[in-house]
Amino acid sequence: MTIKPLRNALYQFAWQSTRQEAWAAEYYRRKRAEGKSHSVAVRALANNWLRIIHAMWRKKESYLADTFQLAQKTHASKVA
Repeated sequence: MTIKPLRNALYQFAWQSTRQEAWAAEYYRRKRAEGKSHSVAVRALANNWLRIIHAMWRKKESYLADTFQLAQKTHASKVA
């Protein structure tokens, strides 16, 4: 069984999300500033999206940018 089509779909989804979601574009720019290649930065963003999608599936909720940004701020304050 191959998961390449799923991997490619997530990669394309993540890259396109940088056009719609400000946080995704900022995440991508931050990874590039860290010296990551384009493909590594997009794969990292795809991993973030996968965690978001899994949480939405688990909670049976739709994606709301405000909810995600609030959770992101809450998590950042715990880390700092």
